Amino acid sequence: MSELVRLISLNKIHPSKLNPRLDFNIEHLNELSASIREVGLLEPIVVRPVDEEFEVVVGERRYRACLQAGMEEILAIVRDYTDEQVIQLNLIENIHREDLNAIEKGMVCKQLLDKYPNRYPSIRELAKKIGITEATVSLWLKAVEIIPQEAKKFVAASEISGEVPNGKIDYQTAIKVGRLIKEPERQVEVIKGLAEKKVPVKERNQIIEKATREPYISIEQVFKEAGQTPIELVFLAKDLETITNGAKTQSSRRDAPDPRIKPGTIAEATIWEPHVADLRITSVERKRLKYFDDEDATREGSYTLREFKEHWQDLNGDWDEDQFVYIIHFEKVK
Repeated sequence: MSELVRLISLNKIHPSKLNPRLDFNIEHLNELSASIREVGLLEPIVVRPVDEEFEVVVGERRYRACLQAGMEEILAIVRDYTDEQVIQLNLIENIHREDLNAIEKGMVCKQLLDKYPNRYPSIRELAKKIGITEATVSLWLKAVEIIPQEAKKFVAASEISGEVPNGKIDYQTAIKVGRLIKEPERQVEVIKGLAEKKVPVKERNQIIEKATREPYISIEQVFKEAGQTPIELVFLAKDLETITNGAKTQSSRRDAPDPRIKPGTIAEATIWEPHVADLRITSVERKRLKYFDDEDATREGSYTLREFKEHWQDLNGDWDEDQFVYIIHFEKVK
């Protein structure tokens, strides 16, 4: 692959039509632009020649910040790339930086599968080539398929910390809305409302279920009627015995727990509705599913690790190894 480092006039460089990013954080862009005005661009961008001009391959945020800073020229590495190489390079770069949301990643995966079936004949082969689990890639593609375009801007990026910023929701919740609620306009209203309000998990699930079950009620009314409830941990019927005999001492959830759940609080254990026991919370932690071990499976209710994975899939539909989950440790109150 030929390569050349040179100063190029910014009016000769254009954004890439293949960049998977849907939008740029204005605040971060302003900060980078101010830094470039102060000390200059510390790392060259990568471009490719297109029709006697250049297209950004890597570094579009730096390119935009340089434009904003009023620069006339920019140091760039010029390389010859095909469209396929640009798409794959963007995807891999952003996956490992974890700064795109699941929909943006899914859009690029879909491009690779649709445009280059010989190189990427299946989701499994694509996942193998980009170093991500097949289950994760499937979830990204599902997000593209069922989350309305108007709602995609409310889906959070896959931050390493797993934290969801204000004004966003995690993509699993967005997928749940897309799966359960059939009307696109209603889907957008629910996703937007959940993103704009910090809603406890229990209340969030009530909102989604009520919006699904009662389509004749406005979403505004659905949110109004979602009131505070007693602190509860809801379990499947098959968990009843291990909860009541004290064998089950932790429960892993994909969604953030009710913010009132803290060490020392008492939560009602319910099998959908009835209160079956009182549980004293001992601690709350977060980790990725891929780090679950046999001890975790045992604390979940005397499961083997394989049995717990099946239990998780019964409850959540997917086992995504890279997914952060909240683990609530507790003990049965005598």
